[in-house]
Amino acid sequence: MTFVPEGDEVLVGRADTDSYALFPADGATLLHKLTTGMPLADAVAWYNAAYDEPVDMDDFLETLGDLGFLRVDGDEPVAEAPAAVRYARLGRAVFSPVAWVVYGAIAVVCVVLLVRMPDVRPYPKTLFFTESLLLVQVGLLFAQLPFVFLHESFHALAGRRIGIPSRLGVGRRLYFVVFETTLNGLLGVPRRKRYLPFLAGMVADALVFCLLVCAAAVDAHRSGHGLSFFGRFAVALAFVTALRFVWQFYLFLRTDLYYVFSTALGCVALHDATRALIRNTACRLSGLRHRMVDLEQWSDRDRKVARWYAPFAAAGVLVMLLTAAGTAVPVLAHFVRLLVDRLGHPGHPDSGFWDSVGFLALSFVQFGLVGVVALRDRARERRRQRQRDRTEAATNPAAAPDPAVQDTAALPAPDPAVQDTAALPAPDPAVQDTAALPAPTPTPASLHAEQERAR
Repeated sequence: MTFVPEGDEVLVGRADTDSYALFPADGATLLHKLTTGMPLADAVAWYNAAYDEPVDMDDFLETLGDLGFLRVDGDEPVAEAPAAVRYARLGRAVFSPVAWVVYGAIAVVCVVLLVRMPDVRPYPKTLFFTESLLLVQVGLLFAQLPFVFLHESFHALAGRRIGIPSRLGVGRRLYFVVFETTLNGLLGVPRRKRYLPFLAGMVADALVFCLLVCAAAVDAHRSGHGLSFFGRFAVALAFVTALRFVWQFYLFLRTDLYYVFSTALGCVALHDATRALIRNTACRLSGLRHRMVDLEQWSDRDRKVARWYAPFAAAGVLVMLLTAAGTAVPVLAHFVRLLVDRLGHPGHPDSGFWDSVGFLALSFVQFGLVGVVALRDRARERRRQRQRDRTEAATNPAAAPDPAVQDTAALPAPDPAVQDTAALPAPDPAVQDTAALPAPTPTPASLHAEQERAR
């Protein structure tokens, strides 16, 4: 078990199952006594003496069972010493003081080059490193995958550096292949040690950007008369890398910076609480109060912070719109201009014509897949919901929804990145002479630094 102070509460967790919950200080102390082997009777007596009030131990043990903190017959014994984390030494080297000095020197060189060499400055039109639109589309899609992998590798190495057995895997978002880093166990370390694993991906992006600019500058110096194909390709990749870096400022999403802010503010589910608050505000202003959700399902801290974090989330939307206006619109306009020039003139089709046809075909396939996958997922979710409703109605007829009530919106489905934790049992009204401990607040089971690379 891990015990990490979080203000007036204690974040208690079991690293091997990645189950965590915020306990009141007295409950965490009682649990710590039990982990040392103190018998239950002695623990009850100690609590009564220390806090001058009785404790409902049965309720407390049921809570621990719901969280998976109890070992039952048949469970494998937990190793007393955790296994050594692989690549921990590499992680310490990547984020060592010497490495930071090297990163800083590369950044200084990059800034000097950007000031002195206009050709290596990335901007929207530098995406067109070749006249072939199809090659631009395919080249940027596949060439950036190693850099996305490096981004996630920095997350993983930053976690392994402090003994967190992070996992790096391959996933899917719609039809896009993405790399995912799962930082299991990160909640079991002090808060100050969590920031670097969250920010490590942005460090990797900044480093890649600087190296690509330096590579383009070397190419320009060697050629002596501007950038070659290699140099133009490096600048195009640098522009895409800069967009990935800016993407982290979309605070209305669960980006790397969101996790930094959430951790610094001591929140558990700030994203969900903020979205619910914004939704309730919109419903209140539009007169749709029946669609409002109950904010009591989130902690007091989340609700309090969400009130002033909501403008920052809205600012993230503004950053996204400004980024789109400054990058996507010019790029799209250039694409359209080239397509009109190549396809709008009659005559014998040349290589430019067929290149544009291939580009349009691949684009339509991509957007078509988006629509197909979206419709499929929506249909699946509807079937699951109908199946859940039928199962609930069969097992508990009294809980079946009233057909007369049609305008009450259901609460949003839980985030799949958050482990479902069994609800704590309601206090027995017949028990009045024991003081039940305040219920611990379940926390996200695993922190995913998932980077969606949709182009």
